[in-house]
Amino acid sequence: MRALVLTTLMLVGCSESQPCRNCPSVQGTYAMTWADAGGLTDGDGGVVTGTCTFEGPRPATLTLTHKDSNVTTVIDDAPIGGTLYDTYDLALSGGGDGVTYKLRALSIPEGGGSDAGMSLRGSLTSGRVDSASGEYCETSDSFTAQRISR
Repeated sequence: MRALVLTTLMLVGCSESQPCRNCPSVQGTYAMTWADAGGLTDGDGGVVTGTCTFEGPRPATLTLTHKDSNVTTVIDDAPIGGTLYDTYDLALSGGGDGVTYKLRALSIPEGGGSDAGMSLRGSLTSGRVDSASGEYCETSDSFTAQRISR
C-alpha cells in the first residue's frame, strides 16, 4: 500500500512539472561521456530494440541553446528542440532524413569551476525504420556531460 501511495505521489508530481522560466541557463557546450549499456547492444554499448542493426550517434560534444524554457541543439545535422522544466528535466525531440531523436536529461547546477557550473545526466534515443524489413528500430545510449563553455 505504501508503495502505491509513493508511486501515485511521484506520478502526480511529474504531471505538474511546468516549463521553467527562472532556472539556471543550460546554454553552452558540453563534453559528453557515453556509458556502456547492459543487455542487447549494438556492439558500441547502445541498447537496441528490433531485429535490424542501427547505431545512433554518440557526439563528443553537445551545444545547447536556451531561451526562456525552450532548449535546442543539433544532433548529426538534425535539429531537435524541447523544454527545460522547473524540475530541471530536459525533454527534446526532433530529427531528419528518416531518423528521430529523443534526448532526456536532468540538468544539475553546480558551483563554478572547470565544468562551467552545469552537468547533465540522461539518454539519447535514436530511431528509424529499417528500409529492408520495414521494422522500426531504436537504440538508446546513456550519457553524462559536463559543460565546458557557456
